[in-house]
Amino acid sequence: MFAGLFMIENSSTAVVTEHVPAAPLQLPVFHSTGSTRKSRYRLLFRILTFALRVRWKRGTLFWLRFAASPVLTVRWWRFIMSFAAERDFPPPHDELLQKPLSKFLVFGMGSKRRLTLLIDHFMIAERILSRESMIRLWRGEWLEIGVVDGRSEAYACFIALADRSGGRHEGAFAVKLLRLGDMAVLCTARFMFLREGAEGRYTFVVGSMQGPRNAKQRTIEVTRDLCGLRPKEALLIVLQGLAAEGGMQDFLAVSQAKHPIHYRRGRRQSMMVSNLDAFWAERSAQPEKTFGFRVPYSGVRGADRRSRSKLWFYNIGELFH
Repeated sequence: MFAGLFMIENSSTAVVTEHVPAAPLQLPVFHSTGSTRKSRYRLLFRILTFALRVRWKRGTLFWLRFAASPVLTVRWWRFIMSFAAERDFPPPHDELLQKPLSKFLVFGMGSKRRLTLLIDHFMIAERILSRESMIRLWRGEWLEIGVVDGRSEAYACFIALADRSGGRHEGAFAVKLLRLGDMAVLCTARFMFLREGAEGRYTFVVGSMQGPRNAKQRTIEVTRDLCGLRPKEALLIVLQGLAAEGGMQDFLAVSQAKHPIHYRRGRRQSMMVSNLDAFWAERSAQPEKTFGFRVPYSGVRGADRRSRSKLWFYNIGELFH
């Protein structure tokens, strides 16, 4: 089984869908050299010794997931190896090795399609972000996207692997908004970049948006300080900025019925108290077959204070590389 990790071939991962009609995406193809072989063996060593670096329960789950879906897991590991070796990246963070492909992003979606979407995400991400940013994200670091000043407070937006924010099932990357005065986390969104429309175009899909519990008063204070812009809306504007060159005017969002929490036990499902569908309905979302909703981009042009606040968040996303 592990011998497949070292096979170098032209392997298409395209899946035909109604919302991803772009040309098939190819896995990286390159000639085997001493450095690439060394990179692959180094990553294989990290896989085989994973259980030695974590608690026994986590290590056991890692290999149980592999046993449940060995072929798909090996395909994912092969992509990680090829992606890192071709670009001379360091070994990825351990979280990437244990991506839960059987219960990822959308309830009821086929695992092969999940793998295709995940690979697409990283291929798009490297078009948007600089090599330095990609390497730091690959290693599991949190990167500052930018800072926006409110009336009396400053707010910073950060990006990392979704796994680093406790949401490995809900996306590939995560962005979070912090109030710098007290370092309070105001909102976290997990998302993935997604091929959409004509060839070369892309947008993003939001897997979840989570604010702090019992923080209604804090949210009100922040909204006032940002001239009427709520924290969740601010993060969506940042994502619009990140995907600005994708050429789309809408994004996708996972609905309540499609959320991967439905793979969990009933007790865990009851912990999700937010009404996702109502949140997206407020933003003029339209039903969409695969993920749940298609949401139009929010306008950022205007002379009023709220529009200017939106433009500031849009700019930090667009300028981040």
